[in-house]
Amino acid sequence: MNYTAAPFAFAFSWNDGFYSNRYTWLWGSAAYTLDKENTFSVVAGGNYAHTTKATLATPLFQNNETILNVIYTYNSAPWTITPYFQYTNVPAASSIGALTSASTYGGAILANYSFSDDTALSGVSMPVRLEYISSTGSAASGAPNLLYGPGSKAWSITVTPTYQYKIYFARVEFSHVGTSNTTAGLIFGPNGTNTTQTRGVFEVGVMF
Repeated sequence: MNYTAAPFAFAFSWNDGFYSNRYTWLWGSAAYTLDKENTFSVVAGGNYAHTTKATLATPLFQNNETILNVIYTYNSAPWTITPYFQYTNVPAASSIGALTSASTYGGAILANYSFSDDTALSGVSMPVRLEYISSTGSAASGAPNLLYGPGSKAWSITVTPTYQYKIYFARVEFSHVGTSNTTAGLIFGPNGTNTTQTRGVFEVGVMF
């Protein structure tokens, strides 16, 4: 359900969360458009019942959480900048193996600079993303693992230079992740013991 009364916009959704096929999630959002460059949003959701289903697309603990996002967007060519704060909480529930509750606190800045058409770099944009997240709890207390072990932390930087010509685009992405307070076996690498990960992707495509 959506309702708009400028400068406010509201939305409400009932869905299955992380694709669990269990319709026990409620989502709501409220956005305030200050002007054409500045928008503020609050997005919140949560599972009002315990879901025991777990697949690669449905992480067990995250699909039983509540989540809150506070988002600000600045959009004025050539810049788009979006900082946001995120909080999540998974309550204690023995049915899903969470003997105590745990939370995450995170923040990110997404920025994009698009070169104008009258420059030599016409069609080129430079998105950059900086992220940090921290989780609470400990393995000794039976807290759920919400990251790379209970109580772990992580940060990342991602750069994605992109070129677009009409409907065609190509982009290269570089990303590096660092972690701390981790649990061996739950991090990166074939044995889950690498505390950092660097990756690169090259992508081409057509926009419809």
